[in-house]
Amino acid sequence: MIWFDLLYPSEEKHQEGKTGGRAGSRLAHDLQLERLVDDSVLSREEFNGVCQELEYLPVDREVISFRQSILQDLIQNPHFLDKCADFCKRLKNSVPTNRNIWPPAAPVYKNLEEHINVLEANYHVISTANLGAETKFRTDALIRLEEFLGQNEYKDRLREIIGLLREVLAAGAVRYRPEYTVGQVMESVEIQGVSRGSFHVMKETGLLKKAVIDRDYLIPADNIILFNNMDEIYSKTIVRLCDFASKLNSTVVNAFKRLMREIPYYRAGIRLYEMYCRQGLRPCLPQVEEGYGAGMEFKDLYSVHLLARMPADEIQSNSYSNREGRIAIITGHNSGGKTTFLQAAGTAQVMMQLGFFVPAASYKAAASPFIGSLYAGSEDADTIYGKLEQELVDIKTMAGMVKEGSLLLMNEIFATTSEREGTDIAAEVLHAFSHTHSHMIFVTHLKCLADMAEDEKPEREEKPGPDSDREARLELADGEHAVNYVTEQFEETDGKTRKTHRIVKGHPKAGIFEKELFDKYFGTVLRGS
Repeated sequence: MIWFDLLYPSEEKHQEGKTGGRAGSRLAHDLQLERLVDDSVLSREEFNGVCQELEYLPVDREVISFRQSILQDLIQNPHFLDKCADFCKRLKNSVPTNRNIWPPAAPVYKNLEEHINVLEANYHVISTANLGAETKFRTDALIRLEEFLGQNEYKDRLREIIGLLREVLAAGAVRYRPEYTVGQVMESVEIQGVSRGSFHVMKETGLLKKAVIDRDYLIPADNIILFNNMDEIYSKTIVRLCDFASKLNSTVVNAFKRLMREIPYYRAGIRLYEMYCRQGLRPCLPQVEEGYGAGMEFKDLYSVHLLARMPADEIQSNSYSNREGRIAIITGHNSGGKTTFLQAAGTAQVMMQLGFFVPAASYKAAASPFIGSLYAGSEDADTIYGKLEQELVDIKTMAGMVKEGSLLLMNEIFATTSEREGTDIAAEVLHAFSHTHSHMIFVTHLKCLADMAEDEKPEREEKPGPDSDREARLELADGEHAVNYVTEQFEETDGKTRKTHRIVKGHPKAGIFEKELFDKYFGTVLRGS
């Protein structure tokens, strides 16, 4: 059987992959992956190829490593996929529909002739294919594909089969060797030149009408019953040959139809890699850790969306490690890059599991069986829920999909209620999800939530109010810890001075957000007055 698959190392892994990891229904939207199409990084076909694989995100290390190796090979042979696509498009899959074998239909041999013509056309496409790699492949799957189209063994077999079918068609002859019980056709019947009105029986054993102790009663060859049986044998045999030719053609074409579905996927991986290099970045091939208990760690990770629009030296990268605690609570400056960081981390994890390169100096994490996102959104006029209620409904939906070791991305949820109420709800959500031992990144404006997660609260310069310093602690599952991160603003001088932000471990300063907003929107007006 001809079988090519560039997404899974075996058919068994392919079937297992259909029950593998899942992505939340809003993940592609929340990570704004479609912006890659708007920024002309990916074509619509390539984007759809990626989204199709998001439905069953790979979690098997062998599968991810397999895809990484395939992608590396294809990056070294950038024109190979174009050759494959052109080759696959020229294959003919339009096998004729079987004709009715009974009068007044056209002769059944016409149907066989059409099947042979399709096979011959595809044989010509395969024989003239030129998919030679520019550099030598290292992966078995691509070597096997190249050898199939480069060696003559398979072509000779196909040519031989087509020749045999042509001989049957030209001779109008068939050898029919069924095995039946007493009372049916016995042994074999060889027929030559069978057509409506004339036939010649080369070897006759006839039809057994009745078996008795002393002798058999045979129907003579010139009997109309035998004639009808010979005609039916010929017709049915031609139909069987048509079916054989159809299955043979489908086997050849389907092997490459699967390849056609995989080409846009790998084109996306190549185009992303080329975009990173074009922007002055040397991307890394992620390291897949063993077990869901492994941490997530990356150095100098860049936002894919920012790289699509500007060079790497004009963007701030971020480093992160959750070895101290799988739950990260990120607070800090408005427009300080919190959401950009969240999207960059989520997108990098998705790309790692797809087998793609990641725009970072290094990236290592375990494959997540589920990646979910909860982003604060605008109120939908068609929904029966308010914003807060809709967020709670989304949390309930996601809770039914979370598995041990998942990755949960939460961005500014519970912003439509008071800080005290939002903090209480958020604390309950983190408490519940912590029992799944998932990796969580929680971007929030809720400073009180950060206070609850802090092991040692910093000393306050002023006496705190009733809502600013709460004695409650964030209750999490045994072995789980939450770590606070903040956005840090600093000036960079590399020929020119510019202000930028990065995510660092730390605790938010009291009142900083309120002061920023006040100065931004009212400070100039008040100072001018």
